[in-house]
Amino acid sequence: MVRKKVEHQKPQVGIFWLVNGKFLIDSTTLNEAEPYGNRVTHPHSHIDVWQHFQRLGEVPPEYEYEEYPQGRVMHHPSSGEFMILADECILDHKDLIAQIKGALHLPAKTKIGGDPHYRCFTCLYGKDEDDEE
Repeated sequence: MVRKKVEHQKPQVGIFWLVNGKFLIDSTTLNEAEPYGNRVTHPHSHIDVWQHFQRLGEVPPEYEYEEYPQGRVMHHPSSGEFMILADECILDHKDLIAQIKGALHLPAKTKIGGDPHYRCFTCLYGKDEDDEE
């Protein structure tokens, strides 16, 4: 589910989670993005947006924002480059990267990479024995 849709399908920055096999994305236009070093990024944090989604009933109330695979899309204005930073559970699947690119109208040459901020509990601690049954 994409919470915000932007007219004219211009590229956007945003944050996202993969929840039960579906993306949950909160995005913003480049005009509304906030500076982060030499890049621009979505102005809201994962924790704040997750809490908002919990209040709306869009995510399970018993889970914290860092439990699901997540990531962020940033933009480098001087080079025009976009970058997807995400959990390995997402980066390992080309189809998931394609879904993010499509939802945020990103160019084909968008870079992808990992970041220690975006590691779900499965990547950090492995699968529970109960999950393997």
